[in-house]
Amino acid sequence: MSMIEKVNPSHPDKVADRIAGAIVDLAYASEENPKIAVEVLIGHDVCHVIIETTADLNELEVQEAVHRIAGLIVPDL
Repeated sequence: MSMIEKVNPSHPDKVADRIAGAIVDLAYASEENPKIAVEVLIGHDVCHVIIETTADLNELEVQEAVHRIAGLIVPDL
């Protein structure tokens, strides 16, 4: 028996995955074969991103990617 998981695209886990992917893409655009680890923590309308990499990332580009993607989160009122 197989299980299928369906999660809303705006679920914090999915948003965190997209942010991490965008940051990895930035690293590969900066360097041919970077070593990179990204952890994204989202909760209570706050997003924390922890990055360890050999790539020279532009902090503004990282902030713009996070804002562009995390801006999709609509807080419950």
